[in-house]
Amino acid sequence: MATTHPFARRLNATCIAGLLSLTSGSALAAGFALIEQSVSSMGTAYAGAGSAAEDASYIYFNPASMSRLEGTQVSGGLHVVLPKTEFSGDASYNPTYLGSPPPPSGPPILAGADNNTDAGVTGAVPHFAYVRELNDKMNFGLTINVPFGLKTEYGNGWVGRYSSTEGEVKTVNLNPTLSFKVDEHVTVGVGLSVMYANLIYQNIIDGDFPSDTSGTTTNDIPSKIDVDDWGFGWNFGALLQPTDSTRLGIAYRSKIEVELEGDISAAPAVTGSAKADANLPDSILLSAFHQVNPQWAVMADVMWTQWSRIDKLAFRLGNGTTSTIPLKWEDSFRYAIGTSYKKDDRWTLRGGLAFDESPTPSPEFRISALPDEDRTWLTIGAGFKYSKNISLDFGYAHLFIDDTDINSTDAYSSLAAPLVEGPHLIDGEYEASVDIISAQVNWKFD
Repeated sequence: MATTHPFARRLNATCIAGLLSLTSGSALAAGFALIEQSVSSMGTAYAGAGSAAEDASYIYFNPASMSRLEGTQVSGGLHVVLPKTEFSGDASYNPTYLGSPPPPSGPPILAGADNNTDAGVTGAVPHFAYVRELNDKMNFGLTINVPFGLKTEYGNGWVGRYSSTEGEVKTVNLNPTLSFKVDEHVTVGVGLSVMYANLIYQNIIDGDFPSDTSGTTTNDIPSKIDVDDWGFGWNFGALLQPTDSTRLGIAYRSKIEVELEGDISAAPAVTGSAKADANLPDSILLSAFHQVNPQWAVMADVMWTQWSRIDKLAFRLGNGTTSTIPLKWEDSFRYAIGTSYKKDDRWTLRGGLAFDESPTPSPEFRISALPDEDRTWLTIGAGFKYSKNISLDFGYAHLFIDDTDINSTDAYSSLAAPLVEGPHLIDGEYEASVDIISAQVNWKFD
């Protein structure tokens, strides 16, 4: 693949855009972190996730919460995600792109059968947690979960097909932890994260560009990227209990660096290797829980995520080309409040409300694989004590997502210096919402 050839330059820029889209994508939480790691906590919109400590699933949020769990316990849950992400708008050749001035009548609308499509794909997010009491001071825990994830699917007939047609990012995180009870009021915990990340991205290469800017599809070429890597990080937490009815939690989860490596293929012309460095952001969680009386409890959380770490991404292709992608993401906050009501010895009812900020600064930096915007969570849930050792949790969440404008190009590449904008421009709006239905089983061993 010669870097001086127009098709090769177009392929490089498009493959870079694909890696960017999936590395920074998510379908549930703002940004690309998945908070769906506990069904019992989802019932309160994850308020109290770092301080309530009702079962083993809470230890992902704060490893110090293990101090409140006796014996050996396991929790396993599944969240079924039903997203709706409807795009309406158009795509055209970017009039500011170097070497592609618009014709007198303006940039042509790209030929495409579908400029009104739903990119949402039904998916599932599992999680598992194990806790073992070592002695009256120490506990061991292990969580296996999916902290980041994405699934979008537009199809090859979408008007924005040069940006993305289908993509999936999957992660699996193994997080062993230890907690130590300092005294009756203070517990600390620490853990190690071992994470596997896999990214698959597909889009269409505009093989007619730049010789033909009429919007034809004669030489459209399918492209696929498949890269993966392992990364490592750590987490720390503390649980404070100033009174018998009040608990305060603080937890930190470090960034994880991954160096994704794999293959690029654009049949029948090109195959090769691809690499991409990425930082998965660190976060700080502040959490509070208060038992008002034997029936009622209230809780609140604030989570800060350092999305500004993803200011840009650098990609290296097998032919030696290096490109840098600006994102300009901003740090964001998530705020949650919730309550639980213990109806009797068997049933506990829950409800919660949360506001989740998007790190995307503007429509110009929004990408089609992640039409991300601020969202509001409304959740309900219930816990049922089936027997002495077994309990069940159920939850439902509806996410109201703000209408999302997009006005961005499909690639930012130094190959187009001095300009860094891609040749295709997407201009439109997404109407999105998400429903989540969840269930969890908790088992205490004698």
